[in-house]
Amino acid sequence: MGELAAELMALFADGFWRTARVARARRRLAAGRPVRIPCSARAAGPGPRGDYVGGLLRIAPGAPAAAFTARGRARVELAAGGTFHAPEPDAWYDQDWAATAYRPPGAEHPVHLQVDSRYLPLLHAALTDPGAAQDG
Repeated sequence: MGELAAELMALFADGFWRTARVARARRRLAAGRPVRIPCSARAAGPGPRGDYVGGLLRIAPGAPAAAFTARGRARVELAAGGTFHAPEPDAWYDQDWAATAYRPPGAEHPVHLQVDSRYLPLLHAALTDPGAAQDG
C-alpha cells in the first residue's frame, strides 16, 4: 500500500510542478523575457530515421528564431514563421508528451518536436507568430 501511495504522490507532484512551470513560462513570455522549454527533437529527412534527443528549446519573444540545445550536440536554430504538421505516432520518443512536426520557412524537411502537452500552445504561438507569444 505504501508503494502505491508513493507512486500517486509522485504523479500528483509532477503534475503540479509541470503546471507551475508552464504558468511561469507563460508569464515570462508575456513580460518579454526568454524561456527554456524542456523538449525532445529529431530532424527528419532522407535516410535512416534519427533518434529523439532530449534538450531545451530557448524561446525569446519577438525573436526571429528559437534555439534547440542539447548536451553534447550542436545548437539548432528554428526560424519562426513556419508551419506545424502532425508527426508519425509510431516514432514518438515518449508517449506522455505531445509530438508535433515543425517545418521552418524555406526548409525541405520538418523537425519533430515533443513537449509536455501543456507547453504546446506556447510553442505554437512562439514559432508561428513570434509577437503573439508576448501578447499572451
